Amino acid sequence: MPESTPYIRHPAKFVPLTAIATGESGSAAVPISNANPLPCAEKPLAAVRALIPGTNVAPGSVVLIDCSIDGKVVLELVDGSQLPLSFSAGVTMLPLAVRSIAEAGTTASFNAWVLD
Repeated sequence: MPESTPYIRHPAKFVPLTAIATGESGSAAVPISNANPLPCAEKPLAAVRALIPGTNVAPGSVVLIDCSIDGKVVLELVDGSQLPLSFSAGVTMLPLAVRSIAEAGTTASFNAWVLD
């Protein structure tokens, strides 16, 4: 007769379609349920700060750019390095810790925010 609660012997290389369980290696598997939700490293974004070219802000987890006229946007990252990127009209979200947008070299028309 099979074990009533299987043990996790090593990390799975795939997730079977029939069941998902969590637990430490060598411990009893715990089925996913409302009482034991799936662990997740992702967290919802809960704060927003406007990015205005030439003005430093506290960097966030991501940068959101709503571009209205195509062009370059020069992002300044936390370490002071600059990343010039081309944007076309539309909304773009990038997982970059941006502290500012450089005025020199930026040609696009846009609104931008850092989120965390």
